[in-house]
Amino acid sequence: MNRLLRMACVAILLGTQGCATSSLWKRTNANERIWIDASKTTEEALKERGVEYQVYEGKNVKGYLIKKTSQDKMKDYSLRMLGTPVTLTVDAASAVVVVGVYIFFHDPIRTILSLRDLR
Repeated sequence: MNRLLRMACVAILLGTQGCATSSLWKRTNANERIWIDASKTTEEALKERGVEYQVYEGKNVKGYLIKKTSQDKMKDYSLRMLGTPVTLTVDAASAVVVVGVYIFFHDPIRTILSLRDLR
């Protein structure tokens, strides 16, 4: 039972650690281009707006990779600055909860007694 609990805690830790922060940073990459499907706009419309773009044509897909504007980049950087402390807290909290659960179930009587002594 103890070994199974330990393996489950390690699996949960490996699966949840760092997910929120890396996901935020991946979605707010200021240097990544924006994908627009060819069915949503035309090349003429992009030229008319003066947007910097690249045409992408694959086997089953055609679209445009559009360079982000300064405003889009500023929005991405702002989201990173404001969101990173929150996501780091979420990542750390998940690890603390898993370790806490392991400690509690490893020796619940000792854990309860030590918590009672803290008062």
